[in-house]
Amino acid sequence: MKSKPTKNISSLSVKQQERLPNKGSCKPLSVSAAPNALAERVKELNCLYGISNLFENQDVSLSWIMQRAVELIPAAWQYSENACARISLDGQEYTSKNFKPTRWHQNTKIVLNGKFVGEVDIYYIQPPPEVDSGPFLEEEDRLLRAIGERLSKILWLKRSEEALMESEERYRVLTEQVAEGVALVQSARFCYVNPEFCKMFNVPSAKEMVDGLVHNPPAGNADEIARLYGSRPEDGIIAAKVEEIHRLTRSEKTFWIQVCHSPITFKGRAALLSTFKDVTEIKEQQMAAQRTADLLNHENRVLRSSLKERYRFGDIIGRSPVIQEVYELILKAAATDASVAIFGESGSGKELVAHAIHDHSSRKNERFVAINCSAIQKSLFEREFFGHRKGAFSSAHADSPGYLDMADGGTLFLDEVSELTVNMQAKLLRAIEGGEYRPVGSTENISADFRIISASNTALSAKVNSGQMRNDFFYRIQVIQIQLPPLRNRKQDIPLLVEHFLRKMETPSGTARVPGHIMDILIEYDWPGNVRELRNVLQRYITLGHLEFLSPDPEVRMAPIETELNLRGAVQQLEKSLISKALRQASGNRTRAADLLGISRRALFRKMPRLECQ
Repeated sequence: MKSKPTKNISSLSVKQQERLPNKGSCKPLSVSAAPNALAERVKELNCLYGISNLFENQDVSLSWIMQRAVELIPAAWQYSENACARISLDGQEYTSKNFKPTRWHQNTKIVLNGKFVGEVDIYYIQPPPEVDSGPFLEEEDRLLRAIGERLSKILWLKRSEEALMESEERYRVLTEQVAEGVALVQSARFCYVNPEFCKMFNVPSAKEMVDGLVHNPPAGNADEIARLYGSRPEDGIIAAKVEEIHRLTRSEKTFWIQVCHSPITFKGRAALLSTFKDVTEIKEQQMAAQRTADLLNHENRVLRSSLKERYRFGDIIGRSPVIQEVYELILKAAATDASVAIFGESGSGKELVAHAIHDHSSRKNERFVAINCSAIQKSLFEREFFGHRKGAFSSAHADSPGYLDMADGGTLFLDEVSELTVNMQAKLLRAIEGGEYRPVGSTENISADFRIISASNTALSAKVNSGQMRNDFFYRIQVIQIQLPPLRNRKQDIPLLVEHFLRKMETPSGTARVPGHIMDILIEYDWPGNVRELRNVLQRYITLGHLEFLSPDPEVRMAPIETELNLRGAVQQLEKSLISKALRQASGNRTRAADLLGISRRALFRKMPRLECQ
């Protein structure tokens, strides 16, 4: 067998000599090989350094870096004049000069975030010297892997840089369009301000602010800007988001700025992103609303504190505890838009209460439409409430509004609401809840905004139980209930009422007056007709010169009380009449009669023989 010729060791490189097996027939390597090994190592380091240094160039593309990197690689190989390289990345190829793929090939992969993105290939154009371990050295294998890792890192940094630049550009475009001032601060210096910031703080140019100290701004309203950052630490960095409202004064005009400081990370370091919004208009509206609220609260407190001292609320006269409670309910009802139901005996002033609610509500500048439900004919209900259109019937020569039209924006007062039939209630309820109704003769619905206040001298629950009132209508019209006390339960208000009515009944000789004994009689009387009866009795007294009480019950009707009679006789006559009435109402039970009269049973027994009462 023919032996394979051996090469002269001296013709091999130092690295190849080091790879040869150390057999006894071979001489040991000369120490003169050390400088060559050092030179090879320097070539490797220069290659890696040169590739890393490419990234330091500003404003260069990834393609530019890869092309220059592939040109640096061949020089690091032992047969550099015979070597060529190729970098494949994302479908793009970058090659060194005289690149030629051959079978003498070395390869490594470029991996980014665990994903294969490219590779590096080294080729020898001409056959290299043959050695047992192949054409490439182990050191060159390690170098190639190091180059792949270095390119992977450069790729990651470049893509991060491009993403950051793209993000910064998008953010810059965005901030330049918003109506709020924006500033970026890092290491207590301005990195960026947008045009609105410059406009807000009279900064001539954004460039003048860049790299300026936060606590000593180089341009614009420096004192204002520094004050907006005054509570920040020296480095301008905070741990959590902070929102503040600052008041600024310029040329005797006040501005309000909402400042929001948010901690962020910018280019890998802590930074502060601040926004500045002019909220002057909103702040002025808030302050105006607060002033109005404070004024209303003050007025309300004054009104409530004086209610106990008041003797009048609108056209309602009285300062007794029970009428003061009515005043309180009127105020509460006026503050809402809910339906109100007023209950009270005939003549107790239900319409006056409805007027007071309207006059103290937000609808006070609109109409108060009062309707006597007992006077509404069933056949005319829709015409009266919803109105009609021209030609709807023979006598309809023009459009006519209904009660709902007239009450639009205001208040619809339904007096004696219990007199509405069930059918009327259904039609009215539909208009109240749906907000729309159709006039007679019309094909289109119209709407009206009105508030319902109703009044009744009987309990509506009894009407519901008897089937004379719809359940849903019952609940819809009485969200708030006000019960008016009869005049006999607030007799201390009678002198005030008498004085009020007499002032309105002036005679040619001046304001009328009533003697003390007449006032006593008025106070003692039971007043089944309440305030309305009091006014009528006074009117007869002023006109006829004597006091006369009328009653639908002939047995209770009192004879005229002449003003010339002495007080004792008048009082005795009044006491006799009242005791007789109380006994009839109590079916002869004297204990109950005494309770009705507000006196003791013993006092009643004492009066009955003297007054000849049975």
